[in-house]
Amino acid sequence: MDFGFLNSNSHYISDNIEILPRQDIDRVISEVRTNENMSDGWIYPPLIEACKSKQESNTKKFKVFADCYTLPATHCINFHPYNPDKAKFLILGVGFFFGVYLSPATHYKMWRVAYEEGKLTGVTPTHRDVELALNYLARFYEDSSSRKRAGMFAAIHWFLVGQSQHYPWERFEAQYKVLDGLCKLSAISQCSHSRRPQELSEKYHLQLPNWATWDKSGNALSRLRNELTHEALYAGDAIGYAHPEENYDVEFSSFNTKLIAAILGIKSSYVHSSSQDRQYHVWDME
Repeated sequence: MDFGFLNSNSHYISDNIEILPRQDIDRVISEVRTNENMSDGWIYPPLIEACKSKQESNTKKFKVFADCYTLPATHCINFHPYNPDKAKFLILGVGFFFGVYLSPATHYKMWRVAYEEGKLTGVTPTHRDVELALNYLARFYEDSSSRKRAGMFAAIHWFLVGQSQHYPWERFEAQYKVLDGLCKLSAISQCSHSRRPQELSEKYHLQLPNWATWDKSGNALSRLRNELTHEALYAGDAIGYAHPEENYDVEFSSFNTKLIAAILGIKSSYVHSSSQDRQYHVWDME
């Protein structure tokens, strides 16, 4: 199965799984860099003519970003016995460990797509991390029920795609959906929202961010979520009028990164480091 866009010409082999660059990869990467709308580690949709109603036919013409689009394939994945659903799972999972969003070449992209390694996670692969990641992903897939596979696929997908949203409250809401999905996968979704981060931290031996620390009044994370979900408030004000003091854009996604990795069984010192450390890291898996 062809997939992309991955800005690398490396070749990876792990047991019976092989990821190799397509023969035209150098040309594809060059054309993407020349022709696509690229900014700050993101590829933006192509510009198309805005639709006009009859009443607007004589008004100024302008261009808008396309709602969906495709990117050319850079790599293909092979393994035996072949299973297209497993291939899609492995492609998405490999993207997670590169810190970018990867999907089959025929799949449409929604809004901007990160291409810079580590853009969506703050952590990048080194040494044999990609090969080890393929082993962990394949093992999780083979050992899981179809429902659990679907849950993990959905969590990783929205973890990656949700960060392409324009506004911080949209990105926060996306990460909270991911957190809820990971709670379901971990069989602890029956407890209150305010206790879930602590339960997850204890289950996977992770450091708990201070905004997720539970007390009788809940925690900062759950209060922000409840107001946004039920009252159209964000940081105590109408959406767009205020921002929380906490840097959820960095720290919430970092916490979810560690949770996803822990549920997949990844062994790495990074997984147990603080989510409130804003430095870039490498996976350096065991």
